Amino acid sequence: MKKYMVVLQISIFLFFVVKIAALGGILQNPLPENTLSAAEKRQNMETPSKGVAPSANDVTDDSLAKPRNILTALETKKKELEQREQFLRSEEQRLLTLKKEILDKIDLLRTEQEKLDAVVKNSQTAETKRYKELAKVFDATPAAKAGAMLEKLDVKTAAGITMNMKRDKAGIIWGYLSPQKAIEITREITNTGKQ
Repeated sequence: MKKYMVVLQISIFLFFVVKIAALGGILQNPLPENTLSAAEKRQNMETPSKGVAPSANDVTDDSLAKPRNILTALETKKKELEQREQFLRSEEQRLLTLKKEILDKIDLLRTEQEKLDAVVKNSQTAETKRYKELAKVFDATPAAKAGAMLEKLDVKTAAGITMNMKRDKAGIIWGYLSPQKAIEITREITNTGKQ
């Protein structure tokens, strides 16, 4: 963008130098008089010659009006571009701030997730330990009494205890459960295995 502005300023400077040189008579028309176009000849004939040469102000005003307009337009465009660049810088800064905030929140969420995972793991470990301890108690209890107790427990607890019991003892206890309760416990064990 800056290179573009420098090239543009150099072009404008050269344009003014050429214009000033042309006005000052340094540069002369390389075309001979007889090569004037028909329109220029007609204009020369229509212009009354009173022997009064146009004033220097008239020539300067007419010849510099277009470059002044171009310069004004370029300055206006330059200001617009500077304002746009400043807006983009502030927007970039805002986005960088937002990015930092988001990354900080992601890090915080990751930390919280790790803490939560640790709590869940500890809870599962404690739960498994309780089921193993209860399974030992049920293994030591006579099958008829253990079946009656499992019948009254909720399905999840009964499934946890049954999964941690010795197979032979669990098989004997199944004989003392109602078919409906045995089906519910089996479903819970199957669903637990899928997770």
